[in-house]
Amino acid sequence: MPNITLLVSPSCGACPSAKSLWKELRVKYSFSYREVDITTPDGQELAERHAIRAVPATIIDGRLTFIGVPSRQSAEKALEQKIKQRQG
Repeated sequence: MPNITLLVSPSCGACPSAKSLWKELRVKYSFSYREVDITTPDGQELAERHAIRAVPATIIDGRLTFIGVPSRQSAEKALEQKIKQRQG
């Protein structure tokens, strides 16, 4: 099961769209999901570790995969690749 971490900010205008996308995809795909506020110590640590300068930022299995709101097609493709890697 892939692990999705979405780095967000309370003042981010695009973050609600990214949150909605990942929550919708959880209905179709099985993955663990958490949201981390960039203004928290955990969020700051993630941002520094991955050199993130903008939110929303999606980290899949410990790797920065998307900055901004990915298209549904791109997000699904990334999930499908991760699921196949784990199965194969």
